[in-house]
Amino acid sequence: MRDLNFFEPYIEKTEFKIDKKLIYFTILSFVFLSLLAYMIYNVVLISQETKMVESLRATAEDPRRIKKVEEIKEKEIEVKDFKESVEKIRQLDKTIEENDIIDEAFLDGITSKMPEDLFLTSLSIQKNEVYIVGISKDKWSIAELEKGLEDLEIHEDIFISNISLQDNHYNFSINILLKGVKEDGQ
Repeated sequence: MRDLNFFEPYIEKTEFKIDKKLIYFTILSFVFLSLLAYMIYNVVLISQETKMVESLRATAEDPRRIKKVEEIKEKEIEVKDFKESVEKIRQLDKTIEENDIIDEAFLDGITSKMPEDLFLTSLSIQKNEVYIVGISKDKWSIAELEKGLEDLEIHEDIFISNISLQDNHYNFSINILLKGVKEDGQ
């Protein structure tokens, strides 16, 4: 048996020895615990993401929502078709306005060229012709109206197709063939 010397720690310096096995075991345990913690973190993260995906899938595959989405798609198609139709109508309206010969100014021109003793009973417009039917007190008023219509410069041809005397007044018909209007009405 060995004697105990209480002063020995003060006399001799002992070296602190680290056991290499203990260091390897500590490092290996730390790496293992880190990998285990990382794996548990990933499992938790994956399970949360899976729950979120399942929730979104349930929402996306809900029959009520699918029905509403289909209705919205149909409405979008209708709106697109409606916009195209409106644009076509605008283009057509613009074309009609550009090519419009018979308008308020045309009718005002006819009325301004009418003598005082002359009255119109009918005005008919068909394709490229205007038919005017009226009554007058004398033939000179009819001729004056025809001459006035020639000044409007919207005609290709003007001719009086009929003049007849009836009960102290003349019935007449004037045909106006419009210029710039094709036979098909365009």
